[in-house]
Amino acid sequence: MEQFLDADVPAGREAVAGIPLPPFATAADHRRYLDMLQLYLAMLDPGAPATNTVILNEALAAERRSVDAGPLSPLALIASLSSFFPAPWTPDDLAAALAGRIGAPVRHRDAWRWMGDPDFSAVPREGGGWDIVRHERGSFSNGILAHDGDLVLLWMDHFRSRFPLPFGHAYERSDADLLAPAVRAARRAHDVNTAYPYLVTWRAARDAALGAE
Repeated sequence: MEQFLDADVPAGREAVAGIPLPPFATAADHRRYLDMLQLYLAMLDPGAPATNTVILNEALAAERRSVDAGPLSPLALIASLSSFFPAPWTPDDLAAALAGRIGAPVRHRDAWRWMGDPDFSAVPREGGGWDIVRHERGSFSNGILAHDGDLVLLWMDHFRSRFPLPFGHAYERSDADLLAPAVRAARRAHDVNTAYPYLVTWRAARDAALGAE
């Protein structure tokens, strides 16, 4: 029996009830989703925060200022998937949000199929949960997911962004050398920014909310 939820998936984490799901009925629902996503992403960052977190949240804030009812943007969706954002997705909800992506889950009667080489299927179990079958070039492996939320996490794992440039990519070391002086300067400037009271206050509030692990 294969374990389909790897150690780098937050198996067993609870969804947060009350976060609206796409397609949003109102612009207010859309803004609420983005507000919670931005707060979650900021809390994920254990640092000062990192420049990257500030940039991503600003991009999401720009979306928030112009949202209406309807679907998530590609940016908000990939940020949600890659961070395992705990909106209360059901398999049907998440499949609808993933529609149009290569290998997206497709309903076959009561079962689901997704991806290719390998491809996967999920068949509902009597009493709840899912029987999962992984098929790759003539070989099959089986596993069990106990809850709908586990299937949601498996899809998040399968469709999240794992290897954006430069991670796992070849790149010119000389390009990194060219950028290094500017990177060092930007880091020094960011260190000054993180000492400002508003970020000191943020770190204290974040740490108080998270408590001791």
